[in-house]
Amino acid sequence: MKNVLIVGAGRLGKGFVGETFDNAGWNITFLDKDPRVSEELLKHGCYYVKVHRVDEIQNRTVKNFQAFTCDEAYSCMEAFLETDVIVLPLYPEDFEEAAEYLAKCFEEFFKVHPERKLTMICITNKNYLIPGITEAFKKDLSQDARNWFDQNVVIRDSIIRRSTDASSNYDVHIDTVAVNSLLIQQPVNNDISDVEWMELTDKIEMLKDIKVIAVNGPHATLAYMGYLKGYHTIPESEADPEIAQVVKEVVEELTEAVMKEYPITPEELHNLVYFAPAQGVLPDSIYRVGYDPIRKLSKGDRLTGAAQLCLKHGVCFDAIAKGMAAGFKYAEPRDANAQKLQKEIKELGIGQAVCKYTGLEPDSPIVQRVIEEYNR
Repeated sequence: MKNVLIVGAGRLGKGFVGETFDNAGWNITFLDKDPRVSEELLKHGCYYVKVHRVDEIQNRTVKNFQAFTCDEAYSCMEAFLETDVIVLPLYPEDFEEAAEYLAKCFEEFFKVHPERKLTMICITNKNYLIPGITEAFKKDLSQDARNWFDQNVVIRDSIIRRSTDASSNYDVHIDTVAVNSLLIQQPVNNDISDVEWMELTDKIEMLKDIKVIAVNGPHATLAYMGYLKGYHTIPESEADPEIAQVVKEVVEELTEAVMKEYPITPEELHNLVYFAPAQGVLPDSIYRVGYDPIRKLSKGDRLTGAAQLCLKHGVCFDAIAKGMAAGFKYAEPRDANAQKLQKEIKELGIGQAVCKYTGLEPDSPIVQRVIEEYNR
């Protein structure tokens, strides 16, 4: 039986990656830095995933797993030495810490299995991280282990196209929408063809750039504008005529810009961004979609990146600027970065804050338009 190590056992790690590999009959090992995550898994001995497919809802109980915390004793070592594929559903800022911890594991793997190969799949919305992630994983290795790593380990990017939610990272009851596959950069060193919802593809960086703008841009707009109107779920926001009109215009603006920027056909774009309706789909929360506005308003990311693309090709970005302005108004008390952003706006003023967090110059037409919308 094949083995997968999932580094990051939160909503996505359990509800998508764990459930999918379990369904294919793989042995599952979870590793997380938060002790409560592994403690809850071990206490219950299983977890529950409601899988919303196009034609049915499946209620699955996942039992076939081990769960470890990143401890000083490296209790995960034995499981690590048996792994074939490592999947890392992590935030961008967490990869370096994961690499530092796992260096000892890779050293031991090299000594015990110098002939074996590994595939690592990174799951994050941020693009162009793989060279830095690769260096982070090699940084603390001995020269011999580093040479082995170069020859036997591949680190691949991916594009996540499904919603997975729970009340917290350690909750054992999870909802996931299964209508689109995870697009994985090829080639890989290990066979994953038996795992549903895993699809190898080329041009991953281009497709990821497009996906972050064309899917996540409108989604973020729904969240931030919905928050300002007091809504709690994305469907509530979608049902609001005023917000729906703005989002429609956002899609029109960014689609025009994307078609001018990238060698992609309308059909290819549709296949990338279309999400078939699922049975009994969970109402996605504004909290989840809007989480961390600092990252989502940053240069090149969903909204600011879309506006930059429009500016480059002479496309109107008025609706996108409205979404960005709403993002700068996002003050969710449970979101530390939302609170940090509001504090900076209060201290610096909206003009300086927009420049700081978008990475754009004060005379940028995007900055000026966002400030106008914010004040309005």
